[in-house]
Amino acid sequence: MQSTPTHQTELSANIVLLCRFLRRKGFNITATEEADALRSIAVLPIHSEYYFQEALKAVLSKSEFQRSHFDAYYLDFKKQLENASDSKVKEVPEEKRQPEKKSKAAQFEALKDWLNLSPSEEEKEIAASSPIDVLTKKDFLDLSEDEMRLMMRVLQKLARKMAHQKSRLRKKSKRQQHVDLKRTIRTNMRKGGEIQQLVFSEKKNRKLKLVLLCDVSRSMDLYSRFFIHLMYAFQNAYDKIETLVFSTALHRVSTLLDNNEFDTAFRMISDRVPHWSGGTTIGSCLQDFTQNHGHGMLDKKTVVLILSDGWDTGEPEIMKDAMKTIHKKSRRVIWLNPLAGNPDFTPESIGMQTALPYIDVLASAHNLESLKSVLQQLRSKRKLPNR
Repeated sequence: MQSTPTHQTELSANIVLLCRFLRRKGFNITATEEADALRSIAVLPIHSEYYFQEALKAVLSKSEFQRSHFDAYYLDFKKQLENASDSKVKEVPEEKRQPEKKSKAAQFEALKDWLNLSPSEEEKEIAASSPIDVLTKKDFLDLSEDEMRLMMRVLQKLARKMAHQKSRLRKKSKRQQHVDLKRTIRTNMRKGGEIQQLVFSEKKNRKLKLVLLCDVSRSMDLYSRFFIHLMYAFQNAYDKIETLVFSTALHRVSTLLDNNEFDTAFRMISDRVPHWSGGTTIGSCLQDFTQNHGHGMLDKKTVVLILSDGWDTGEPEIMKDAMKTIHKKSRRVIWLNPLAGNPDFTPESIGMQTALPYIDVLASAHNLESLKSVLQQLRSKRKLPNR
């Protein structure tokens, strides 16, 4: 059953909805085309709908058939959008809402099982044969508001679990659950050798440090809100985490994410960061990070997560020097590029080519399945020696 578009007040949001609408009509629109469509807003006279419509047709149509049908689809979408803005939401009786609540709760529990870092074979089989498998492979661009909220609840659970993973090392404990034989013998040898006192121990928490660097430039506009959601989940789970965002300049936002609800934090960040959804100079921003923050944030326990599509308008040499420093001083560098979810993706941009030798893991983060595989690698060590 074809869903009706929900009215959005922002032009960029309506363009995203148009792309979803066209996908259902058979258009093969990737994140790259969506980003191109959004970039066109900055250079087009959008008060003239004709030029606006023609530009979208040029960007989003890939065949003569699609071009010939684009205008009709555009008008159909526009009509549905107007109907959505004029319609009123009807109250659903409480008794009819109960099954929906139960269904969402069951879906949440199933997603938690699927996201478990070491699921049983039975859990894997259940996930593979259920609608959860479809949801986890669904591009973040195509998630409904309800699905997005569900995803974020699960990611918060996952972040908390990862933040409290245990080490093989042990420490003394007042909880009398696990007798530490070595410490018990050592302690009682000092008292004549007879067992007079039992010593208990527990596993230490692994002290992993995270640094998150998120690109909020225009080319990342489609994914930035989700990535800020992700950073919010980790910021509220880890004791040792720093979060910074960048476009043409670098800004530390850890305190905002720590002390506010997500919607408030997101609004404050977007208000305080100049050139939000503007251009991007990744190299100079990473250079700023290494020079002004790297000494206190980087060491061999730190995993650096860079969330960006790699489109850099700065000098490649600056990017190279910054990435080399980050790689040398950190435990691991993981670069998440949402465009990598496209089967035809190759890291051909100058920024990605420059950074590639200093990246331990280059992965996509366009859906929950790809993100899960990346999170499982946070605890892994670097296989190659420092360059």
